[in-house]
Amino acid sequence: MPLIIYLMLKSKIIPVILGLLLSFVTMAADNSIINDGAKVNLTGGTYTAKIIAPKATVYSDENMLSPLGYISNGKTIIVGNPRRMNRDLVPTVVYGRLAFIEIKDIRYEDAADEEYNTKRGAPREHNVDATIQPPEEKLSVNNSAYFTLHTYDAGDDVKHAFASIDSAEQSSFTGFNLHFIHRKEMSRLFYGAGFDYSSISSASMKFNFWLLSSMFGYTPLRNKLFLIDVYATLDLGINGILDISTNFVNEPTPWVWGPTANARIVFFPDLKYHVLGGVGIKKYNVIGVDLLRDANDVSYPGIKGLTSVSFSIGLGMEFN
Repeated sequence: MPLIIYLMLKSKIIPVILGLLLSFVTMAADNSIINDGAKVNLTGGTYTAKIIAPKATVYSDENMLSPLGYISNGKTIIVGNPRRMNRDLVPTVVYGRLAFIEIKDIRYEDAADEEYNTKRGAPREHNVDATIQPPEEKLSVNNSAYFTLHTYDAGDDVKHAFASIDSAEQSSFTGFNLHFIHRKEMSRLFYGAGFDYSSISSASMKFNFWLLSSMFGYTPLRNKLFLIDVYATLDLGINGILDISTNFVNEPTPWVWGPTANARIVFFPDLKYHVLGGVGIKKYNVIGVDLLRDANDVSYPGIKGLTSVSFSIGLGMEFN
């Protein structure tokens, strides 16, 4: 749902209230500021400004990490003094709460403009609700590729199968994955897809598989140094191999599928290249190899599932 900026209502008391609110929450700036060729005094109070950017982004915080939406070009709004923490921002009021807009996206209206507009019946944008519009979603921007190496415990079924068939103590899968993700415009949500390869082997036994992954996630924390993602995937097998070279013929083909839950930390998210590390929980079902028989029709315990904690490290790249 779009948020509504209550800038001015027809009642004369509302501008007074907004002015008091903005004056109270803003820090004192320099005595003046040059904006679009006009010198505007900013020693205190509130000011009338017009949006000059095609789409001016409105943020809920001074770190500009939580965008609310945008205001279209030509809208007139009420703003306060530039912030002391971030001199590129000025405060405004969004739905009764403090919000922020970049000073480069506005032009202050001088007293002559104010008087002229007042004689014409006042700037009408002040007497109607201005709407924060959700951004258009463009799949051509905010895209990344993450390549990681991972390792995770083989699980009891896999360990027992290797121990009983090949007398081998194999404990870990190793592999890699490549994910392509799209971060939604003006949102902490992201989604993506990719593929994953995992393998474990002994002297005469090998088990590996490829998976296709669909991903959906959320970024609860982001700053200039790092971001944290939490996400889930649904992984579906596209190729699996269980190869036993001793006294086994016609081994069945395994099919692996299941969900994962993950968290990762990505360093330097504002740069083109990133370094990342992650941890996750995998719960895979393995179909088709729950019971194994050798050439003498001797039965061996097979593999029904795989539940494990995984660890990964890797690199990321923005490619738009």
